[in-house]
Order: sequence, then structure tokens, then C-alpha cells
Amino acid sequence: MKLLIGLLLALLIMASHGQAREITDMSGRSVLVPDHITRVYAAQPYTLVLMAVVAPDLLVGLPGPLSEGDRRFVGPEMVALPVFGSGMGPGAKPDMAAVLALHPDIVLLKGGPRTDTARAVKRFAGTGLPVVFVDIDRIEDYAAGIEFTGALLERGDRAGKLAAYARRILTEIDRAISAVPAAQRVSVYYAESADGLATECDQSFHADAIRLAGGDIVHHCTLSRHIGMEPVSLAQVLEYNPQFIVAADPAFAASVRTDERWQGVRAVAEKKVLSIPRSPFNWIDRPPSVMRLMGVQWLAHCFYPERYPLDLREATREFQQLFFGVTPNRCRCRSTVKGFTA
Repeated sequence: MKLLIGLLLALLIMASHGQAREITDMSGRSVLVPDHITRVYAAQPYTLVLMAVVAPDLLVGLPGPLSEGDRRFVGPEMVALPVFGSGMGPGAKPDMAAVLALHPDIVLLKGGPRTDTARAVKRFAGTGLPVVFVDIDRIEDYAAGIEFTGALLERGDRAGKLAAYARRILTEIDRAISAVPAAQRVSVYYAESADGLATECDQSFHADAIRLAGGDIVHHCTLSRHIGMEPVSLAQVLEYNPQFIVAADPAFAASVRTDERWQGVRAVAEKKVLSIPRSPFNWIDRPPSVMRLMGVQWLAHCFYPERYPLDLREATREFQQLFFGVTPNRCRCRSTVKGFTA
């Protein structure tokens, strides 16, 4: 009955917006959407960042509040949008009445051919809103995901420029890093939690930027849960003895340098602890968004400065101008590698 009501609501929505068209989304589903989409509910942080760079003017709201750092890079219209809450994830409780009151044309979610879409679609079944999935799980998927979104929203020209940038950067990094033999790759520990003792398996999509930048992720395992954040002990990290630590928590990155318990870790002793830039949005993960196109450049340069030389200030300006339409006066990303600061 709920599905029937949802279908009837969808048909009413289509009728109110004029002619409809059938598309195949990036999960392989056939979806009926309005001929011209003018209002989008990006129900996750992943798709919010995607919309922020492709078509921010079409957003009807935010799945979560913007940080002060993020606000500097998006327009005032996006800053002023209402916060509905995320439509997906543990504990997600979006205010669907508020969402529906703003009459979005579609719900945009992250998902590809391997995604269990049924559960996600069911969450929105009673709304009548078409749910469209875009495949942006992996960094390698970004160019195609951006192009799909551009075609869906009639922003093909802009999306084409962003996708071309993504392909160019990934090709350049692959060319620089692929010649490094596996045995000579730098070893990297990804510290995610406040105490540094949660990490990712080497094949986790959460750690994609580290992998693509040529880092040998020391925690080799099978992902036990989609959210990642695998618990480890300090003894394990000491045994791994990584050359680099990539830290998600800036407080941990600052404190670990003087924490006696961590001094036996090579990365700490050699001051190769990298604090992930978080503005605009997170450059590496949580959410794993198109910002990783910037993050993978930063990491590749930190890991292999001779193989991948980079003027980080200029690279950051180019990215932010192209993706967000802003040119900041200075780059605010920092690392502690060989005094490398920008």
C-alpha cells in the first residue's frame, strides 16, 4: 500500500512539474523524473558536496550544518538553506515534512551497481519523491559521477570541466606514482579517532586517497563494516611502525607529537604526521567527497615530493576557483613533513 501511495504521489509531483522523462541512474535503476529538475534534496553529505560544486543553486536544504570553514567557500544562498538532517546513515532522522514543504523534484543519493538500493529507496517510499543514485564511492568514479549529475541537471558544460580536471589529476598522479615498486611505497597509518586508535583496512574506500597517492596502508584486513573505523591497539601501531600517519582529528595530530606512548612510532619520531585539511569540507574522508581530488594531490606530494612536485598554494587556488568559484588569499592546509607548510 505504501508503495502504491508513493507511486501516486510521484505521478502527482510529475504532473505539477510538467512533462516527465525516464532515466537510468548510476545504480542501474529506471527512474521517472521531471523533464526539468529545479529543486534537489541532497540527502547525504556526499551528495551535498557534489551539488555544491555542480549546481548549488538547485539545493532545497542541507543534510547537516556547514562548518565555519565551509561557509567561506559557498555562496550566501547555500549558507542560508535550512538543515533537514541526513536522509541516510545510522540514526538519520530527516524532517521529511519540512523537506516536502519545499517541493524538491528528486532525492539525490550516493550509490552504484553494488549498492543495496532497496533499503534506501524504501526510506523515501511514502514521499512520492523520485530517488536518483549517483556512483561516487571511489575517487576513480568521480569524473563519471560528475558528468551524470551534470546531464541530469542540465549543467553539462560545467560538469564537463570538472570531470576533465578529475581525469587529468588522476592521470598525472598515476603516471608519477605507478613507477614506484610496491616494496618501496611509503607505509601509512590512517588515524581516525580522537585517540588515534581507529583506522581503515587497506582496501576500504574511506582510505582511497591514501592508496591512490601511493601509500601502503599498513592495516591489511577485510572491512568488517561499511562505516569502517576498525579498532586497533597502540601495540599494533608500534608493530606496524609506519613512515607516515595521516590524522583525521587535528587535536590528535597536535598531541601525538609529544605523547610519550607514541614516540616509538617512526612517523612520530620523524615528524611525519599529517593533519588532514578540512576546509572546504574534508579533503580525505568523512564525508569521502570530490574534495579528495585535492586531498590525493596533497598526499602524493607529501609522500613523494620528488616524483610529484606541487605548488600547493597554486594547486589549491586552481581547485577552489574551478570547483567553488572563489580564490582565497591564502591556502590554509598544513603538514609537518620536512617543514612543508602552505
